[in-house]
Order: sequence, then C-alpha cells, then structure tokens
Amino acid sequence: METLAPIQTRLKLLFGKDEKDVSKDVCADLLSFSYDDKETAEADEVRLTLKDPDGKWADTWKPDGGEVIRASITAGTVLNGMQTLPCGKFFVDSFRTSGSPRVMEIKAVSIPLNKPIRKRLKTRAWEKTTLKQIAETIAKEAEATLLWDSEDNPTFDRQDQKKESDLKFLSRLCEENGLSIKLTDDQIVIFSQESYEKKAAVATYILGTSDIMRWDFEQEQSETYKSVTVSYRDPRLKKRGSAGSHRTKESTGKTVAKQANPAVNSYTYTDPAADENGQEYQLKKRASSIDDAKRLAKAKLRQLNMRRVKGSMTVIGNPSLVAGVVISCQGFGSFDGSFICENVTHAVSGSGYTTQLRLRRVNNEY
Repeated sequence: METLAPIQTRLKLLFGKDEKDVSKDVCADLLSFSYDDKETAEADEVRLTLKDPDGKWADTWKPDGGEVIRASITAGTVLNGMQTLPCGKFFVDSFRTSGSPRVMEIKAVSIPLNKPIRKRLKTRAWEKTTLKQIAETIAKEAEATLLWDSEDNPTFDRQDQKKESDLKFLSRLCEENGLSIKLTDDQIVIFSQESYEKKAAVATYILGTSDIMRWDFEQEQSETYKSVTVSYRDPRLKKRGSAGSHRTKESTGKTVAKQANPAVNSYTYTDPAADENGQEYQLKKRASSIDDAKRLAKAKLRQLNMRRVKGSMTVIGNPSLVAGVVISCQGFGSFDGSFICENVTHAVSGSGYTTQLRLRRVNNEY
C-alpha cells in the first residue's frame, strides 16, 4: 500500500457584505472547519470551531446572525499541484460557546432559514405549465437564479400547491419526476439524477492502493421493488360521478360490477433486472398522457430502489469531490462499480484535511 500522500491545505474565509478576508484571524484560533455539501434540497452547511481562551469570539468578535461567510479550500501536493474548492456563500445561523477549555462554534447555511421560500406556506394552482416555468417563477420570487440542467422538462395540465412552502412544493415536483434540486450560493439548481449518474467518474478509489482511511458498504433486499403501477385519470375524458372500474353492493344485496370509467388508466414500469418475487408499488397520480404516467412510474421506481446498494468512505482530502459527482470503487468485491456522491463533507483540523463521502450505487438500467 502506498504511503498516504502529504497534502498542503489553505482555508480562505471572507466575512460580511464587504467580504473582508479574515482567514488569518480565524485560522489562528481554528480547531476545526467542515463544509457539508448535499445533493438534495437540504441547505449546505459550514461549521467552525474556534478556541476562545480570552472570550473575544463570544464577545466583540462574535458574528452577527445572518452575516455572510464565503469559504474556499485550497489543497494539493508538491507533485500534483494545488486545487481550489469554492464552498460558496453562507449565512450565519447559530453560534454556541462552551468550556472548559473555552471554545466558540459557528454554523452557517447556504440559504437563510427564515427566507419566504422555506417558511411561507402558500396555496395556489399551477395550470398548463412546465416544471421549469414553475421553478423560474419561484426563483424570481425568492430573488434567486435558476440553473436548469436537465433535457427533460415535464409538462403539467395542473399542479396544486396546498399550504406548502415554495421549496417543499418544488422539491416534491422534482422528486416525483426524477429530478434533484439543490440550493447553493443564491441559486436554485435543478438537474437530472439519471443523466448525472451516467457521467464519467471523477476519481477512482482502489482498496489497498488509494488513500482510503475508512469505508463500508451494504446492500438491502427487503425494501426493493420490481415495479411501479401508476393509476391516473385523463382529464380530457373525465366522467363525473364515476371513480373507475370496481365492485360495489346495491341495496338489494346483490353484488354488481360498476361500469368502468374510460378516464381511469394505468401504466406499469418494471425493473428489467428485478426478481420475479419482488414487491409491487401502487401509485395514484394525476397524468395527462401515457408518457406522463411512464415518467412518474420510472421516477418512483428509481426513488424506491435508489439506496439498495449504498456505502460511505473517508479519504485524504480531495477538492474535486462534491455532491452529485461519480466515483469508481475497486477492490471491494461485489461492491465494485460506480457510485454517486450524495453527501460530501470536507473537514479541516489540526489532524489534517479529509473528505467524507456518503454514496449510492448508480442506476444505469432505467
């Protein structure tokens, strides 16, 4: 096994609206720094733990709530050169002091928790529109920029937002249609899970050769599904007073079949590699066409089976690893293959720089 490569690390921190460089002051007292990069709609986070023997960080040096922090990590080796990871823009959310010894902990998030996009509940109907158009409207209202990275743009006959925040509503639509949403640096980023999982690996980790500090993988069979059936109504054929083909009892006690509603249809999407005895999932959704139903069924099946094979890994700090990228794992037996990074935590402390990965196996079958 190769000796773990020595790595040089520099942390840069800018505070406030004027983005004052406070790296020197902060790093002089720094005990630990972490940047948590998430694939999903959860806010990214940075955390700093500072030694505070004189109480300055808890007093006059204490940041204001909501204060802006920009962070970046530059790391590398003499042989391979240096690489910078821009962590992005964050807002101070909480701070905590404790002792002994006396320390100050600061947490900042990628979007203020009191923003209307998170907090304000809304009820409204969206008709004859697309997912991208909905996202554009919500981004504009939140004074954010939309980055759309998907060739697929689902069209909706109607979507109802019922006492939901804009973020929760948009996240739900993305999840139902096989897309991921991420909030970062005043941006709403929406991207295709399927296309990201097909991208080439940015790094290869080989057990016994690469700088791997800890690892584990697991596979679950009990919670996997072989198919999803979507039952949906075609609004163009909706028949008032009829809820589909089913059996009912009349007052005479005789069981009769109720006339089928031509507006009610179903579509089943099956995992091509599924066990014949696998579970079947039933889903009732609004869909305007068979193509809509197929997209919903496929997205739901991907979601249900997404973490059938998952794992985690801690490696020597690597700035190229961020949420949404693919890595290749080798030397792990049946767990060899490509995995997408769901959550990446970059941690800097007196012990060095590490990158912790939460992984799931990519799905290139459907």
